[in-house]
Amino acid sequence: MRMLRLTLAVCLASTATTFASGAALAQPEDEGFDKKPDDSIAAKKQTDEEAKKGDKMPGEKEGAKPSDLPNPEYDPAEQPGKSYKFIGLRFRNVIIPKFMINIFADGGATVNAFTFGPEFTTRKDHIEFNIALSYADYSMDTFMFKGKSDGKEAFEKVSSTMKLIYLTFDILYEVPIDTKGRFAFLFGGGIGLAPVFGNLYRNQAYPIDPGNPDPDDPRAWGDCTGAGSPTVTQGLGPGKQYCDNDNKHFVAGGKKHEDHADGSYDESSWINGGSKPSIFPWISLPQLSLRIKPVKQFETRVDLGFSITGFFFGMNAGYALPM
Repeated sequence: MRMLRLTLAVCLASTATTFASGAALAQPEDEGFDKKPDDSIAAKKQTDEEAKKGDKMPGEKEGAKPSDLPNPEYDPAEQPGKSYKFIGLRFRNVIIPKFMINIFADGGATVNAFTFGPEFTTRKDHIEFNIALSYADYSMDTFMFKGKSDGKEAFEKVSSTMKLIYLTFDILYEVPIDTKGRFAFLFGGGIGLAPVFGNLYRNQAYPIDPGNPDPDDPRAWGDCTGAGSPTVTQGLGPGKQYCDNDNKHFVAGGKKHEDHADGSYDESSWINGGSKPSIFPWISLPQLSLRIKPVKQFETRVDLGFSITGFFFGMNAGYALPM
């Protein structure tokens, strides 16, 4: 019996020790269960607010802002080996300065010819091609004109209603200005041809004040209506007169004709043996341009250059074609 009681005592002691150890180990978990729900909600709220404010743990890196991330839909940068095509409108003002005319002739006046029309652009690996169809207005008010080697008696009143339709082809090389593809400098040149429409009027003239002929003021000159009509020889050499018979460039009796807008002689085209061009060339070199491309879908270009007819400046705006 003594042995049995001793054994029971040992078993009870062992069981008590095990129970006590288990209770001690379970105590932290019990403390978690004792937390109030309000405390957990408050902790989560604080965490969310810190996230909104951008509070970070020490050593935590700041993530990229949405505005800093590239957007392929609008990114203007162009990839090597890929073609980019645009369709748009071009406008140019061609300036024919009087000093250029006076290199080959006397008289003349500075002329502005405005051109505009559609333009197609294709670009790949910094090489750009522009194909344009442009309407050009070369209408000119009356001015005095004669050949450089001709005498004063050869002055004529000249005016124009000529219009041209240019088909031009430009080739430009691109030099990027920034790394994002928004700005680029271009340089190159262009060629083209234009059929000529409209009229070129010429009329022999005489100075109203023969002692002081002014080749820059057509109002100081009268219209010759025929050879020797009127007869004006003052200030000229022997055998010379202003209204001579060298050509038939006369106002028809000072009256308007159905085929002459103001009665003046209407110059024939090259095809019909006259001096009015039937086809007019376009050659520009150099051409300098600044391209601005804020987004992939749109670009604009400012042009400046020199052509065989004078200086020009203008701009283009184009919309990207789907690729």
